Amino acid sequence: MNRKTLFKIFYYLYKIIVILNRQLSTINYQLSPVEYILSFMLDFGKPGSLVGYTADKSEWKNYKVVIIPSNFFKDGVYGTAASMPKLPLKQVEGVPFLFGEDSVSRTNSQVFVKADLVASAYFLLSRYEELIVKERDEHGRFAAKSSLLFKAGLLGTPVVEMYGRLLRKWLGECGVKIPALKSGYKFVMTHDVDAIAQYRSLRGLAGGLLRNKALTALKSFIGGVENDPLFTFDWMKNQEKQLNHITVKTFIKVAGKTLPQDIPYFNPYSDDVKKVLKLYPDAGLHVSYEAALNPQLIKGELEILESVTGRKVTSSRHHYLASLKPCDMRFLIDADITDDYTMGFADCAGFRLGTCRPVRWIDPERKEVTTLTLHPLVVMDCTLSSDKYMELNMDEAFDLYKKLRMESMKHGGEFVTLWHNTSVAQTDGSYHRELFEKILNYEEPADSL
Repeated sequence: MNRKTLFKIFYYLYKIIVILNRQLSTINYQLSPVEYILSFMLDFGKPGSLVGYTADKSEWKNYKVVIIPSNFFKDGVYGTAASMPKLPLKQVEGVPFLFGEDSVSRTNSQVFVKADLVASAYFLLSRYEELIVKERDEHGRFAAKSSLLFKAGLLGTPVVEMYGRLLRKWLGECGVKIPALKSGYKFVMTHDVDAIAQYRSLRGLAGGLLRNKALTALKSFIGGVENDPLFTFDWMKNQEKQLNHITVKTFIKVAGKTLPQDIPYFNPYSDDVKKVLKLYPDAGLHVSYEAALNPQLIKGELEILESVTGRKVTSSRHHYLASLKPCDMRFLIDADITDDYTMGFADCAGFRLGTCRPVRWIDPERKEVTTLTLHPLVVMDCTLSSDKYMELNMDEAFDLYKKLRMESMKHGGEFVTLWHNTSVAQTDGSYHRELFEKILNYEEPADSL
């Protein structure tokens, strides 16, 4: 039995398992968005009789903490401009929220809250504002500068985690013994493989000769991809393997051959790609720019990557971070993607979803909790340095990195960062190679949390 036949057998067995798991996941996640959000914020099981979200006074006696809903979810408000929060944001016990009133009242055994933390979390976790706000950048992306979090000065704060801490605090005041927060902190280093090499094609070789890079270009073209200045995967791997607590993922672009944003095009079946996969075998799909515009292409791109790797692929990130519309996430789900790492802003580092923890995507059009898990991207290399974006020098970039990482550690989240192999190649005089080493060698002081 040859390898291709074996792969087909395992692939179809996996599809059967995926279908069964999806059915189980659907059963497990038939929680309403409100139930899921309360569970997510509390970080333990279902809220049950502990926290209620209701304006019905006859039901208040059933809960320890009662959150009284604002009008956010009401018919005629939801999905319209009238549902948008007003700046400046109000605060409850020092924590900014988006909807409701800054009122907390207490009895001997209950806490009543008019700050609508549920709607506030829903707004952020579901990408709801992207349905209402129509501003987009030149790539069709929703930019940080158009977001409420940026305008409110909260992009560097995982504010949904703060809502959870408030709920836990109020439950404690009611005498409820609650489990400790789960210790789930992870440092996740990711790499997008947009370009493997500079001089491995005839076009690249010709360009090198024209730019007086003849020796470098010929060494790459004749001597192998390891000699190409952009092939920094082995160097990054050597840096990363010094840390025991790091998780590393790559995302490989295998398609997109009609638009300049997807240049350079490279053969996904080439020996050069195999050498990347040998170093980083756990590769996810880097959805092409073309597929961001036409998301029905995602499934075909995924099939190409699976044929290259010989295994099922269940993770993704969009090229250019161009996840253009919330509803496009359904195409990832239809392709059996379970984990997506796109959710960061290109123009500013921070917590795009208001959280630093992996979270199930809530479809804001259908008001449904889905099976797709979003892993918020906190920092991308070119975001820090680009004159189109934050334009930070290395010291400023490192200081911001430390601040955002500490926020993730404090809340037991994932600190997901993105470093391109091209940015650490030292071909453009940038500081990214030095910064890459510096952040991998940095350890947060234990008493700083």
